[in-house]
Amino acid sequence: MGTADAGAGELTDLAAEVAALDEAAGDRVRAAVAAFRAPIRVQTAGRAGVGRSTVAAALTADGIDGAVVEESDAVDVPGAPDPMLDGDVVVYILVEAVRDADRDAVRNLDPAQALFVLNKADTLGASRVPADAWATATARAAECSEEGGLPALPLIGTHASAGTSSKSGISESGISESGIGAVSAAVADRVARARAHRGEILLNTLRSQAARSLASRDVLERYLAGDHAVALGAAAARLHLADCIADEPEPPRTAADAGRCADWWRAQLARQPTARRRRAVVDIRRHYVRVGRQLSGSPGT
Repeated sequence: MGTADAGAGELTDLAAEVAALDEAAGDRVRAAVAAFRAPIRVQTAGRAGVGRSTVAAALTADGIDGAVVEESDAVDVPGAPDPMLDGDVVVYILVEAVRDADRDAVRNLDPAQALFVLNKADTLGASRVPADAWATATARAAECSEEGGLPALPLIGTHASAGTSSKSGISESGISESGIGAVSAAVADRVARARAHRGEILLNTLRSQAARSLASRDVLERYLAGDHAVALGAAAARLHLADCIADEPEPPRTAADAGRCADWWRAQLARQPTARRRRAVVDIRRHYVRVGRQLSGSPGT
């Protein structure tokens, strides 16, 4: 998402300024900033033998900005408790199909923050024709999604973690596509959502401290009116407007583009059925107005 690193120095300075004016408020702001800036935890999970380590290695090698990949203990081990699936993002790995133990493990996971990965996709189906084998894997992933309640993507984990370093660059089935690109993109999208949610929590904490701490109110309100806070607010607002996001204009490259984005979002305002959604539209539009000023070189808050 970028807003965590972009405002790192600004948030550090904010916490120090608040602490100098109000020690208790400063402690709360420091804690909120630390929670926001902590890496997003991506947890690979599943039964023994499904390839948790392999998928974790592939995701780590592919590189997901602002995230750390952790492998959980195996699910459904006789005599052992199941691990707690408490990552910010959970990548639950399957082989062949969804088992009862898998359904139980993912029952309480949010599809917006979790997904199935159907590993060893090159072993599915009878055909060794690459296109047929991958089509079979894709179809089986769709079945897993329907059966288990999470989005599902096929993957050849060993191929992905090896970086297609074999001479042929293909698996034994002849498939040249590992699927890691689609899996990484899906994980990165969920990482961005998790970061946006943290941003929302951070902004709410800062607003609360501004209301409670007279000594540091001006400092906090100045930050909340600034470009970094407005960008965080826009990212958080998108969590509440998924249906609109799919149709919005491309990200702006020029001030004129930013103006068109701001106008597009202004047109969405009257169509929103709730006050929460209307506030979200206003937050996004405000961000594009700021972006337009930045791209044009105009002064502004």
